[in-house]
Amino acid sequence: MADALAERCERLRQPVTELVAISMSAAYRAQDQPELLRTIGVVRGILAEDPAALPEGALREWIPTALRNLEQMREAVERGDAAKSYAILTDKTDGFIRLAYGCAGFPGWEQG
Repeated sequence: MADALAERCERLRQPVTELVAISMSAAYRAQDQPELLRTIGVVRGILAEDPAALPEGALREWIPTALRNLEQMREAVERGDAAKSYAILTDKTDGFIRLAYGCAGFPGWEQG
């Protein structure tokens, strides 16, 4: 199960890095919103994979919240409100900070 967690965290690292960058950009540049929608879809696709092989813990527990967040982000962007999408992404309670906790200790997920 730890291998499944390491693999999922590795596969999420680059797309989530892109999601953070394009989310910030799209909040100020409407022309970046299509790329934000594409990136939301990529991250959602990875998170929506069957979590059965993942160990109990922070990542597995957060996945349902993450999927709701990504849907709300998509809806906000489609309404032209990328700033709202970014606010969902960076929410200190349910945002993607919880992914960092779930993947803590794996390469690229160090908390500083």
